[in-house]
Amino acid sequence: MSRYLFIITFLCCGLRGLAQQAPPTVFLEEMTSQELQARIRAGAETVLVFSGGTEASGPHLALGKHNYRVRQYAAQLADSLGALVAPVLPFAPNSPVLQRFPGTITLSDETFYAVNEEVARSLAAAGFRHIVLLSDHYNSQQPLQRLAARLDSALQGSGVRVLFCSDGYARARKQIESRLAAEKQVPGGHGGLWDTAETMAAAPDAVRPALFAAGDTTHGGNGPLNAAGVSGDPRAATAALGREFGALRVQLALAEIRAWQAQAARQQAFKPGNR
Repeated sequence: MSRYLFIITFLCCGLRGLAQQAPPTVFLEEMTSQELQARIRAGAETVLVFSGGTEASGPHLALGKHNYRVRQYAAQLADSLGALVAPVLPFAPNSPVLQRFPGTITLSDETFYAVNEEVARSLAAAGFRHIVLLSDHYNSQQPLQRLAARLDSALQGSGVRVLFCSDGYARARKQIESRLAAEKQVPGGHGGLWDTAETMAAAPDAVRPALFAAGDTTHGGNGPLNAAGVSGDPRAATAALGREFGALRVQLALAEIRAWQAQAARQQAFKPGNR
């Protein structure tokens, strides 16, 4: 009997030990300040600053679609890079057309730019040396691109580099829509095929398949919104397609970030004081 008690006790202790050794989180908001400082000192000097959004996309997609997706993509990128993830910014610039629909929360380009700048500067002060700005929201791309260029120039002297990573959005979208067009689908859209499929993969509960209906399909789905706030056609969307598209976004973003990190390392190596 005592032998069995010993085995049970041993197994319980082992399981408890495994639970304690679970991989640490990559999300800043889940750490204490001391835990974050230790991670940075241990080499996690890259941080991903993902902007999501809160906006109407028709009756079939929840308002937080961007936030669900980018949190998943950010975690995958962070795991591959050994990076950490800042809290997702859930607000973004939106067109006046979208602001007609309840639940759309919009920031002006200037406010969005300023908020991301303050976040990036706070992360630099925390000790991060590589700050990557990203978004999968169309209207966020240009403000982030301008901000990253200015901050990279301003902070480079203190050893901090800032990148706007665009390939996970623009390049991936171009490839996704080219593939869908070749398959005779309506490729683009707001609340359209890829938009819906990626949300299904990241957050199934945020999608209402019973309400799928085509929106305006002119210009390959990238034309005006219909009365329900939809362009494109979500009816062929599946979670499997969404996983494929999401994997492509992560793959392209990862390649862009790694190339940038390598270039930054070479530039650092060739500084006069380092030769």
